[in-house]
Amino acid sequence: MSLATTTLRRGRRLAVASLIAAAALSLTACGRGDDKASAAPSAANGASHTSTTGGQGSATGGSGGQDGAAAGRKGVSGTWAGKLKWLTEDKLTVAPDRGAEQAFHLLDSTKVLGAAELCEAPDGRVHTDASDYGTTHCTLDDARKAARRGNVDVRVTVTDGAATKIAELYHP
Repeated sequence: MSLATTTLRRGRRLAVASLIAAAALSLTACGRGDDKASAAPSAANGASHTSTTGGQGSATGGSGGQDGAAAGRKGVSGTWAGKLKWLTEDKLTVAPDRGAEQAFHLLDSTKVLGAAELCEAPDGRVHTDASDYGTTHCTLDDARKAARRGNVDVRVTVTDGAATKIAELYHP
């Protein structure tokens, strides 16, 4: 084989590998485009998608923990129940028992409610609503710590790619 043929084949392989890598990076769990199948509620996989608005759920202007980052951002919206997991400092995921893991951003305005694992009430008691989701106010750092552990069941409400509420499911 000549040197020119070998160089041409390597160039093609590199081009194909680059295209595959670009395609893999563009596939995210943020639900881009018109995903009509995910618009229907699904109790089987622990997720209830209310809408998707296209685009990635990435914050603009640096840290996702800034309220100003919500302006101009588009992303997935819905409610998911599953294990809270760590992705980055300002981006966590919720992993349902069935179905795809959903990433979301944390903002300063994200409301975090615990029962026992996320954080404890000052009086040491467990406070929950009628659905057994915690009502004790927790910090974003509490949510980050729980996400790193990966063992806390939560229900996350997401609007335009950012969590508006994270509530812990209490297991007595």
